[in-house]
Amino acid sequence: MAKVSVHLGFTFRVGDLATNQYGRIDLSIDQIDTDLNIEEQLDTSKDAAEKVWNVIRGQVDEKLENMLDEAN
Repeated sequence: MAKVSVHLGFTFRVGDLATNQYGRIDLSIDQIDTDLNIEEQLDTSKDAAEKVWNVIRGQVDEKLENMLDEAN
């Protein structure tokens, strides 16, 4: 019963180059059991990631807007 994990991250610049501010998005899918149906596990992971992403994106958007407003 081997299990695999995958992690992907993306760093991006926020705002003007002079601010040297960055954001980072990371997504990990862990403990995929190679003895079970991988497609089903990935579909479940995708659904969960989409729900979590929507919540996190809203929070990040709000925080970035506040940060950029304070910088101006």
